[in-house]
Amino acid sequence: MRPSVRIPSSRYTPGLLTLVLVGWSTAAGAATVPAGFAETLVSDGISSPTAMAFAPDGRIFVCEQGGRLRVIKNGALLATPFVTLTVDAAGERGLLGVAFDPNFASNSFVYVYYTATTPAIHNRLSRFTAMGDVAQAGAST
Repeated sequence: MRPSVRIPSSRYTPGLLTLVLVGWSTAAGAATVPAGFAETLVSDGISSPTAMAFAPDGRIFVCEQGGRLRVIKNGALLATPFVTLTVDAAGERGLLGVAFDPNFASNSFVYVYYTATTPAIHNRLSRFTAMGDVAQAGAST
């Protein structure tokens, strides 16, 4: 089964959300949705999700363990990833985290945490500059 991103309705208010990623469910079954919320499919087609974050403009960025940072915009998973990184995705390695700069609206900085493969396997934090829905080429630090 392909993992899906489901979040309770309430118009995606990050402070009030519970995320259920199909494939992350416990052996006992799916999570129980609190009273007053409804489970809503936001996107499917995401491979091995590891983390997610809401951009200030409402887009949802979802990390895939294999190194793609995917964007869900206006309820649709965009075909082109924000960025695709070369990662070591063995075990609990891979693309593991995403965060937005507090001044994202003015500087467009997106931070990702991942397991790099060179010069040796190690964890790395990199900053990318968003150009619309993708990372600006050559703008990582």
